[in-house]
Amino acid sequence: MEVSQHEDVHVTGIAAGGEGVGRLGDGRAVFVRGALPGERVTVAVTEEKARFARGDLVAVLEAAPERAEAPCLRVADGCGGCDWQHVAPEAQRELKVRIVTDALRRIGRVEPPEPDLGPVLAAEGWRTTVRAVVDDDGRAGFRLRHAHDPLAVGPGGCLVAHPLVDEVLREGVFPPPVREVTVRAGAATGERLVLCAPKVGDSRVPAGIQTVGADDLAAGHRAWIHEVVAGRRWRISAESFFQSRPDGAEALVDAVVAALGDALTDGATVADLYSGVGLFAGVLGERTGGRVVAVESNRSAVADARINLADLGGARIVRSDVRRWGPSAVDVVVADPSRHGLGAEVVARIGATGAQALALVSCDPGALGRDAGLLAGAEWSLGSLRLVDLFPHTAHVEVVTGWFRHIRGI
Repeated sequence: MEVSQHEDVHVTGIAAGGEGVGRLGDGRAVFVRGALPGERVTVAVTEEKARFARGDLVAVLEAAPERAEAPCLRVADGCGGCDWQHVAPEAQRELKVRIVTDALRRIGRVEPPEPDLGPVLAAEGWRTTVRAVVDDDGRAGFRLRHAHDPLAVGPGGCLVAHPLVDEVLREGVFPPPVREVTVRAGAATGERLVLCAPKVGDSRVPAGIQTVGADDLAAGHRAWIHEVVAGRRWRISAESFFQSRPDGAEALVDAVVAALGDALTDGATVADLYSGVGLFAGVLGERTGGRVVAVESNRSAVADARINLADLGGARIVRSDVRRWGPSAVDVVVADPSRHGLGAEVVARIGATGAQALALVSCDPGALGRDAGLLAGAEWSLGSLRLVDLFPHTAHVEVVTGWFRHIRGI
């Protein structure tokens, strides 16, 4: 994209995508990749709109105390895998709190409670699921920051990949027609799986690792690994979603339990919306002993959930888009939607359950803000806010909020 101008900017804020925010000389807001609040920087404007602009960082004239040297050498080569390696680890969570609370106030018009920063999770060697592109030499890597070209991980490995995954990224060879690979590992079980798209072809990986092609899955072949989280063993198929680190999944479970609080009584009934392989349904159902309804649209995840929740006996797994699900009466709801959030239709369906407690797991601050406004408008009250920093060295953050409602006539 053609650069139209260079300009010195004082950065005063941080955007949900992790960019610094300042103002150009003409008063328009400018979003600057790589800049931090409190800095004075030179910006190369790369995109101009009537009310705002976007730009790349050219030089830091006055650095913020939170600025740090990138711990991974591949950042200097242009790797786009981690966008916040210029932020000191201890400052990353504080900035994420700022992003989240701003979204609740500005978008949701909801005053947040005192935020809980959540547990400190390891910043290196944590990622047990990695999706990578493949270069012309058949080596896995990540796209460059400002281009679609791949940058191979190389012998130095990936800073954030779990060792079981990093070995595959470093040593695997994926000749054409492979264009993309997804590497999964069970940290507790040691099981590993590589999904190659569009097909496996002549791919070579270390011994003992399953390989499967997207064409194999389309033909009905199944492949999976197992992981252990919250004392339960989970089957996770190649096409099923699961959190990218088991300690993070455990932290989310703890946050959901805390968010629901006293509503998790013995015998309490639970609806787990966007349930995936059944993580929250399994833990909450085991804890309360009550009836569980798990709602999920992905066929692969539903098949896993049927295995993972079989010991609960009364668990009902519904394959459905949550927006078209017919609600049943329950005591508590947990919802873990995609980046789009709940939306008005799902907020209405949650209300129709008659539940008095909701744990909402959000992976996008903007969507959280929108959902917060909808929930507040439906007479839900925000009771708790906990961040779970699943993705250190990036601007991404998971947030668990606890919501409570007084049912008229009760």
